[in-house]
Parts: sequence; C-alpha cells; structure tokens
Amino acid sequence: MLSSITGLKSLIFPENKGCPLCGRQGTPYQICRFCLQLWADLAEGLVPCTKCGRFHSGQEGEMLCWECREDEPQYMMSRAVAPFEGPVREAVHYFKFSGRRELSYPFGELMAALLVQLFPFRTFSAVVPVPLHTGRLRERGYNQAALLAGVIAGILKIPLQEEALLRVRETPSQTSLSRQEREENMKGAFIAGKDALLLQGKRVLLVDDVYTTGATVRECCRMLASAGVGEVYVITLAAGIVKDKKDDKTKEV
Repeated sequence: MLSSITGLKSLIFPENKGCPLCGRQGTPYQICRFCLQLWADLAEGLVPCTKCGRFHSGQEGEMLCWECREDEPQYMMSRAVAPFEGPVREAVHYFKFSGRRELSYPFGELMAALLVQLFPFRTFSAVVPVPLHTGRLRERGYNQAALLAGVIAGILKIPLQEEALLRVRETPSQTSLSRQEREENMKGAFIAGKDALLLQGKRVLLVDDVYTTGATVRECCRMLASAGVGEVYVITLAAGIVKDKKDDKTKEV
C-alpha cells in the first residue's frame, strides 16, 4: 500500500522533490520555511478580524474590523492562513490559473493545521467546498475549492459533501466590482443541493481559496442556512486586507 501511495505522489509531483513554490530542497511536497516566512511577513503589523478573518490594522484587542461591525456576517467565523498579497497572491494564481492542482496538497495541509490550532476540540459534520459553475469547471478542469476541501476532509477525517451547494449561475468577473456590486452579482448564483438535507442542524466547514469582500461566502452561507444547516465556519487559504474606513473605495483588496 505504501509503495502505491509513493508511486501516486511521483506521478503528481514528477520532478519536484522540494518546495512546490520555490524548489528548495527539504521536506518533499511541503512549502519550505523560507516561503512560509515570506507569507508570515505579509501579516506584520496586521491582525485578523475575529469574525471574517480578513487582516486589518486594528489593535490586538480590537475584535472586529469596521466592515463586520457595520454589517456582521451570519456565519460563525472565518479564518485564513495568510493575507492575499505578494507571494501569496502569486501562489494562488498559479494554483487557479496555471493548472497547478498539485498545490492543493500543501495548501490544504496548511489550512488543516490552522483549523486544528483554532478548533482543537470542535467537530464538524461535513466539509463543503464553494462550488464552481459547470462552464468554468470545464474551462479550468478542476474546482480549486473542492481540491482544498478534499485534502482538509482527508486530513481531519471529516465527510466531504460536494453536493451540499450548487452553482447555478455563472457570474461575471468580480475583480473591478465594488463590495456592493459583488453582493448583487452573487445573488441567485447558488442553491442548496441534495446533500444539504443531510446537514440540517449540523455544524459545517465551508472551504474556498480566497476571501476578498466576502460576497461569495455570504451568499453560500445564506443558501446553507435556508436549507436548515446549523452553524457554518469558513476557512480559506488567503484573505484580503481591510482598508481603513476613510480610505475604503469598496474595490477588491
């Protein structure tokens, strides 16, 4: 069995025996400490909002970012591994747009480690990925959120429910949209799937790659709540930086 797993890894990572981002030799298939330090440096001087998990310049004791204070999301809490800036943004783009699906393994491991740190005794009934529209799925070849969710579910031994949410409307790119425009753009994009019926009253973990304004996550959580899901927690690889209110232009961070 061990030889089969090793053989599978050699197919997924045919050349790379070191860090999948920079190639430094070390622990195979895991992000090296040098890259992780670059990621950690991005959060210097910032704190995560205790609700949405995005990074802001508030003091350590300042619980919520100003956006969550004005319009608190209905999920329980969201967290991310690192800010969506610099090398993290570049790594996410490799993962999503350059066919680097093998990055789901080290990325998913980082997300699972964060979950264990945050919720050592909290149990989830299911891991639910943010779905991709079938048109986008055909174009890209894979749903990056589903790949991450699969890794997390496997590590934490939690059932994966890929049919709990379905994307029924393909939305235009949100890159240039304001926060309000993004929320309007996402309305009606998702519906609760058949697996959502299995999760009524349960606690679930929603997985996506990036949390920017939160419009996608909010709409997904609204659909899960409409199906009777009890509590929703959110985990992403990266999250945006919330600008100070006076500087906010409501564009993508």
